[in-house]
Amino acid sequence: MERQMIRGVIFDMDGVMIDSERQSNEGWIWAAEQLGVEMPMWLIDSFKGAPNTLSCQFFDNYYHGKIDYWEARKLRTEHIYKIREKEGLPIKKGLFELLDYIRENGIKCAVATSTRRESAEKTLHTIGAWEYLDNVVYGDSVEHGKPEPDIFLAAADRIGVPPQECIVIEDSINGIKAGHAAGMKVVHVPDTIQIDDTIRALTYCVCEHLGEVPDVIEKLNAQV
Repeated sequence: MERQMIRGVIFDMDGVMIDSERQSNEGWIWAAEQLGVEMPMWLIDSFKGAPNTLSCQFFDNYYHGKIDYWEARKLRTEHIYKIREKEGLPIKKGLFELLDYIRENGIKCAVATSTRRESAEKTLHTIGAWEYLDNVVYGDSVEHGKPEPDIFLAAADRIGVPPQECIVIEDSINGIKAGHAAGMKVVHVPDTIQIDDTIRALTYCVCEHLGEVPDVIEKLNAQV
């Protein structure tokens, strides 16, 4: 099979560009406590990278109507904002090293996030990443969210790079499945979720942090 140059990099946002998933975990646990229930970590992990419709389905299947997903989500979001007022929004290691590499080498760059537009735009501006991006695709702008490939295919189309010439950087199982289904090379940068061998088989490689990704791109392009 003919090897392809990497001409596009597509980031997930939460858990990849920003260290937000730990804050999110704390928010869900707090919301559950306010509503008088316990929320297992495997359920919280199932929400990551998923659209609200799918998360709601997972939630309702577990609680069987005992509590309302949207009420819990509202409480969780309010708690996250309180945490961020104190802690800020930590940036993941190597982010700007990678963004500078992408810019200097003429590689197209996009974000494909399940987060809704208003919140995602605010975050990307706040951390200073917005000016590096050629495009952003939000969870509320595609019909099918992750683990379906729609959001990554839309991002590749908007930056004008074929899927097979794109790297996707993901931390979540839903995101890894979506990137693989899109026909892209998936680089897994672990955050709060542990993946098993079945999911790892869908990735091209695993990087400890974003600062390792330029070497991955260099090696791939040297093989062409």
